[in-house]
Amino acid sequence: MTDEKISESATTATKSDKQHINMFSRGDLLFWKCEYEKAKKHFQMILISPPISLLDSARCYSSLGAVNTELKNYEEAIYNYHKQLDLLIKLKIPNKTEGDIAKCLMSIGMVYFLQLDYVQALSYQKQALDTLAIATPAHDLTSKIYRNIANLYAKTKEFDSALKYFQEALALNDRDLKDNGLTLGQIYADIGVMYYSKEDYKQALYYFTKAHATWLKSLRPGHLYIKSMEKTIRTVESKLSM
Repeated sequence: MTDEKISESATTATKSDKQHINMFSRGDLLFWKCEYEKAKKHFQMILISPPISLLDSARCYSSLGAVNTELKNYEEAIYNYHKQLDLLIKLKIPNKTEGDIAKCLMSIGMVYFLQLDYVQALSYQKQALDTLAIATPAHDLTSKIYRNIANLYAKTKEFDSALKYFQEALALNDRDLKDNGLTLGQIYADIGVMYYSKEDYKQALYYFTKAHATWLKSLRPGHLYIKSMEKTIRTVESKLSM
């Protein structure tokens, strides 16, 4: 291929990439501006546009699922995510499909959580975990799924199971992720919430304090997480002094 052909090909690819990004950018902007009905129409228009790839269709259904979740159209959101799931299974992109499928399953689980159907929510979170079980090293979503499962067990007051999954999340974070402290702090905070719901305020205070100390290592003192946790700690301290 000549230099001119290479240059022409690169330019065409760049234009194609920009068009691809622009296809979704307006809908994404509308979503982040909370103009959900407009965002929904935009993504629906993309789906009926001249032939789009399976990957782009999956992206549209994911966005529609998110929009319908915000609109509280939960059954429609579940339908959207299942359409995305079907497409992702067909795609089978190496080193990518597992993560995308897991995210989709997590999203379905979240919709069921919002419907207060904790049994279905837990089922889909566990399916997401199974999808990532083959990933080596551990996928960065794995810790989040452990937390989701733990929090669902805490919701249903199955505290022993909740603690087991929280410990899995902590172990994974220590072994493989080594994040900047935000995730670790959130795990401690979630464990604190669990103990608070059990009215074990001493243990709740212990984990809330650990969350606060962990976040202080990477966040400014005035950050929302820090301020919110300081308020929570004062609430628990008042419970203990009663």
